[in-house]
Amino acid sequence: MKIILVYNPSAGNEDFPLTKIIKSLEKQGASILAQNCKEDNYQKVFELSYDLIMIAGGDGTVEKILLELRDIKCPIAILPFGNANNIAGSLDLTDYYKKIVDQFENEDFQYLSIGEYKTEEDRGWFVEGIGWGIFTALLLQIDRGKRLIGDEDSKVDFGIKNLIKLEKELPVHNYKIKLDKHDYSGEYVWIEIMNTKQLGPQLELAPSADHSDDYLDVMLVKENQKDELKAFLKAQKKGKVSSPFETIKAKKIKISTYLPFHVDDELFEHRTLYEKTAPTVKISLAKHQLKILRND
Repeated sequence: MKIILVYNPSAGNEDFPLTKIIKSLEKQGASILAQNCKEDNYQKVFELSYDLIMIAGGDGTVEKILLELRDIKCPIAILPFGNANNIAGSLDLTDYYKKIVDQFENEDFQYLSIGEYKTEEDRGWFVEGIGWGIFTALLLQIDRGKRLIGDEDSKVDFGIKNLIKLEKELPVHNYKIKLDKHDYSGEYVWIEIMNTKQLGPQLELAPSADHSDDYLDVMLVKENQKDELKAFLKAQKKGKVSSPFETIKAKKIKISTYLPFHVDDELFEHRTLYEKTAPTVKISLAKHQLKILRND
């Protein structure tokens, strides 16, 4: 069995255990080719022959490589070594790798959909989610060098503290929204289109999301729900708490607004700001699903 191990050597807060992982996989009878994803042209490794691709790192590394491999049919294993590990958490995956070969041979797989968005200017894909409101506001402040509170090395705690601070000044905005054939246009303080169960600093916004079905889960938070939002964010300081907001399942989504939005943990700002009609973002799921190996 041939395994390509693509890893981020700086993932997490501790030294990455590359040697231990390789020795364990070889002991299980696998042949390993390890590739540092920080190196230039690391993607060339995917041109080789292999039976399994293993991705080891945090959400940023996992998202980047999953999107690069979004059309691949080969199975993928994920070893979470980051801080939030939202993707692994949503898929109930761990960093346990000592039975990987047995689970591969037993075909112990699950499936993961990839989200797709389109605007007049751009087209792209996402793993966790896409949205407007408080999480986008936090990313904007980070992008513009605003002074924030907390230790940036502790990403989950840092994110929660600053989201709580932002909630106090969160404005309401009007959005034109179509979920399949239904109109949900109105004023909202926070909108998230979720593919996985959680995003950001381990916020479980769609606890009932099924990453292998044909639906995205849409969370719409109104101004009169700000007290619930405040309580939800503050509760995160004591541990992960599921969102109190109901989600709506939809396959085809259209949202029109001039406001910037996030795609996973990246910002997108429209370049058509001064046009009379607000730009529309079309969101759906790609047809192909990735085959993910369980590693519990």
